[in-house]
Amino acid sequence: MRRLAALLALLAVVLATAAASAQTMPGTGQRPAPAPPPAPGASPPVPRPEPTPAPHRPGELDCRNCHLGEHRGIVQMYIGMGGRGTPTIPSHMFQVRVECIACHSTPKVREGTEGLSGQTFTPSEKACLGCHGEKYRGMLRQWTSTLARMTDVVTPKLAATRAALPAGASPEAKAQRASKLVDDADFNVKYVTFAKGVHNVFYAADLLKVANSWIDEATALLGRPPSRVDDQLVRGGYCAVLCHQAAGVKQSATVKFAGRPLPHVKHVAEFGATCTSCHSSETHKRVTATAATCSSCHHSPQNDKCEGCHARQAAFYRGETKTPLGKVEANLMAAAVPCVGCHDFALKNARAAIADKCIGCHEPAYTALLTEWRTGFDGDFKRTAEAVAKAQAAVAAGRKAGRPAPEAEARLKEARDALALVRAARPAHNPLAADALLEAARLKAQEAATPKR
Repeated sequence: MRRLAALLALLAVVLATAAASAQTMPGTGQRPAPAPPPAPGASPPVPRPEPTPAPHRPGELDCRNCHLGEHRGIVQMYIGMGGRGTPTIPSHMFQVRVECIACHSTPKVREGTEGLSGQTFTPSEKACLGCHGEKYRGMLRQWTSTLARMTDVVTPKLAATRAALPAGASPEAKAQRASKLVDDADFNVKYVTFAKGVHNVFYAADLLKVANSWIDEATALLGRPPSRVDDQLVRGGYCAVLCHQAAGVKQSATVKFAGRPLPHVKHVAEFGATCTSCHSSETHKRVTATAATCSSCHHSPQNDKCEGCHARQAAFYRGETKTPLGKVEANLMAAAVPCVGCHDFALKNARAAIADKCIGCHEPAYTALLTEWRTGFDGDFKRTAEAVAKAQAAVAAGRKAGRPAPEAEARLKEARDALALVRAARPAHNPLAADALLEAARLKAQEAATPKR
């Protein structure tokens, strides 16, 4: 919040400075604001002579009356604000106080008109190379072309969805929501176009990504099939395209997060995440993601691909788990009920929410079934763990006494693996299979603990 307040304060200073310049500008007819009255008992201030404005003949055009506010949208884009649906993402160059003239350094004039026309300074790649070196050659052109390609993806989708909106105001909530989404998406596309997204390429790309997702949501609300276009670049692949590829940075396919392997490239290329979803927009490479960040996507109502992280539970539910203790049959509900048919982490107290889901298909008495499974299997886990511990002690004692028992060790391993499997896969996903495996594990443990005569 302090960062955002500082950015807003800086924008206010920029705009206030422009306004102050307009007040004292020759030919505007405006005067500086009067000084505040002196405090009681204080001496009045010594009057200062006012500057004499330059003569301004009637009918003469003063360009400064218009051009003061011409770049307001560009300033906001550079600061990383003003769009819809995206948090403030300042340009990295704004953060290190790079001014406009650092990049806009090449005069743009027609030969022979220098004294008659105004002067415009265009951005030059020389400015990039002067600070960043040769590896940045072509990056400005790549930024421009990438934003253009992203805009080319979003614009026809936007036009088609707007054409599908009901004519006139609709009383239906879905139609009203769709109209609002289309208007917001249209604003972002126009903002990126007219404020020159290249001034803050990552913020501009994120605005287009949000616009693309809004168009898809509006299309679904209108009951129309999704547009069949390749929008992978818009969905989140732009960060590597805009910077890393040109700079020769190779992305790691898999990284470690919270001690677990995470498919790094897939999160951008397939899942639609942006770099700033997990990384700081201010400090390069700094990871800002937490467990809550992961849950906000993975446990959202829109995500039904639970198997990516919960492969063991999904396999156990569907009867695809392999174990030497026997075939695991699928849960009776597996063919008809997906994971999100029971799990809804958007609701608080997920276990109670799961119990409530039962009565959508079953009688009210089924709400107690989840509690019965939990308490019953807690006892089964305890008995199985005790049997495994007893077998482990017996096998270790025999090995220490010089009586190794390979068959007992094999049975002990099967019992231990079965116990671990059911713990990880959660017995509620397949109660019948869990019960059979834990019983088989206890029998194997008993056989391992019983010495042969």
